[in-house]
Amino acid sequence: MKRLDKIFSIGLMLLFVGVVWAIATNRVGKIEWMLLLVGVVIGMLAGMIQGWAIAQKELGKIGSGKRVLYVVGTLIVFVALKVTLNIMIPSYLATSQIGIWMSVVFAIGGLFLGRALYSRPPVKSISRGSTRIRG
Repeated sequence: MKRLDKIFSIGLMLLFVGVVWAIATNRVGKIEWMLLLVGVVIGMLAGMIQGWAIAQKELGKIGSGKRVLYVVGTLIVFVALKVTLNIMIPSYLATSQIGIWMSVVFAIGGLFLGRALYSRPPVKSISRGSTRIRG
């Protein structure tokens, strides 16, 4: 559980740094804020899918190959969606180097938050008549 807390705190820290950075940059308008929010949401979904795949591997429901397929496939789809959004809606985020890095910070923050927010169901194990919950 401590590892997920660290991942969650890193994700929050990245989002906080991204918000401060975006506020300090005078060129971030409504469209850019919406694109950053969409990037965070897509990142969270990708992180949750990756967390699900890792949990399924730990539970023995899928093999290592499928886990790698889910994790890498999710990253590829995530990057493709972000690039497509930046091409379809041209803005400061897509045309400047600072904007691109800002978008990356928000997206990775969302990815870490999604990974930390996915909680696998506790596994109940019976040991000498007592029930312990491992998590």
